[in-house]
Amino acid sequence: MSIPDSPARIPSLCWLNTLVVVTLMTVTVAIAYLGYYYVGAGNRSQVTWFAPELDCQPLEERCFTALGRFGDMQTQWHYQKGQLSVEMVLTGLKAEEVRMQLEETGSRWRQTAMTLDAVSAGHYRGTFDIPLCGTDTHRARGSLVVTTPRGLLGSWYDLSLPCH
Repeated sequence: MSIPDSPARIPSLCWLNTLVVVTLMTVTVAIAYLGYYYVGAGNRSQVTWFAPELDCQPLEERCFTALGRFGDMQTQWHYQKGQLSVEMVLTGLKAEEVRMQLEETGSRWRQTAMTLDAVSAGHYRGTFDIPLCGTDTHRARGSLVVTTPRGLLGSWYDLSLPCH
């Protein structure tokens, strides 16, 4: 003779089954997203952004950014006498074009963009003139976007530039 299930036990099993199914769906979506981002990243209409290494100080040292499984980007920013320049070395990728954009955060200064010049294979350089400012520092974000046969890949750098 079998023992009947208690009425309190049946709803808890249904609830547990629901939680298991929701958890499996969430894990599946997360894995699909990561797979798309790192394996299928890069398309022609939208930039796939990759964060630079932690504790990157772009005005003091060369910063490294892994561009997924495609390649690597190393950048060094320089600021002297009202000019901001950037040097970028790209490895593992062939770039059709490299664009730099600079926008100041928290003021009326506009976005400025330019194409970096190819110095040699995989090595690019460009310079911005920074306008005069009324505070002690410019707070700006510099971003680099590489146009490749795989799509648009980019990284960003937060900069604190002294006023001159």
